[in-house]
Amino acid sequence: MEDLSFQQTVDRLLVHRHAVNEVFLTDLVPIDRDTCVIGAQLPLAHPYFLDQRAPTAHYDALLLTECCRQAGTYVAHTQYGVARDWVFLAASTAIELEHTDILAVGDRPGELTLEVQSRPSFRGGQLRSVRTRLELSIGGERVGAMEGEGRYLTREEYGLLRQGGRSGQVPLSSALTADPTGVQVTPHLVGRRDLRNVLLVDGHSTAEGVAARLWVSGRHATIFDHPLDHYPAMALLEAAAQATSLAVRLDGRADGADVRIVALDADFVRFAEVDADVHITARVTEWPPDDGRRGPAAASVLFRQNGAVLTEVRVRAELHAADRSAAWQAVAA
Repeated sequence: MEDLSFQQTVDRLLVHRHAVNEVFLTDLVPIDRDTCVIGAQLPLAHPYFLDQRAPTAHYDALLLTECCRQAGTYVAHTQYGVARDWVFLAASTAIELEHTDILAVGDRPGELTLEVQSRPSFRGGQLRSVRTRLELSIGGERVGAMEGEGRYLTREEYGLLRQGGRSGQVPLSSALTADPTGVQVTPHLVGRRDLRNVLLVDGHSTAEGVAARLWVSGRHATIFDHPLDHYPAMALLEAAAQATSLAVRLDGRADGADVRIVALDADFVRFAEVDADVHITARVTEWPPDDGRRGPAAASVLFRQNGAVLTEVRVRAELHAADRSAAWQAVAA
């Protein structure tokens, strides 16, 4: 789209970010009342989203989901007049990527175009919920789509909701320890290089797959760009991706394979509180028809806290045969 600009990022507060380097959106061009096109610049490097094990980095489902999250929030504020201090609650999200070779990081920042179609619901003239579909393309080629649903609450409404039956203040992520509460999973088993980006602790094999607990440092610059009173949906999606990678690799049939997450589908039932353990189980539900080194795989990842289910994330991945080059061996080591 000729009028869409990729020259500078949008106001960070309108995508609920504190750090400018965590803002990916660059522009919005309205088409009609409920349709618009949004631009996003994808980085050449990022300490979290592009911290990947494979020699060739790819823009993955988590990064593109974050761009979609920012797009939905930006539309709510700029197109529907939602006040800046209102709170967005994710109800569901589903993203599916295609043509993943197009998503390989090149020698220039990627320019992502998001065609956004919103189905808003109003109460008293204010946006209260919205279902959004986003078509994603890079360089004019479609790379996937996402659908999501969320609700908007005033700060006062949100405070009452979160207080619930608590007698004191709801704890914030800033109170989380900077050191792991257990033994972190080895980074290459979850597709990472940097231990600071590993969200699983005490991971182990089970009869059905793998189990672990969620752990995120309260100082994590991306997940907790600003203090929150719960683990955000994006953290649960990342943990689901990591649990899937771990389950695939510990099974043995895809040992050494490059596990590329291409689809995530979740309904968020309850808040993931920061002051109680979040238990994660992952079960591989589909394997490629060959030796497990190439083709699609799927997993079901369940999150529980205090015995209650928080969400189930359905994950699909592409398994690519490991690159046995010297460069790959150096990374895998």
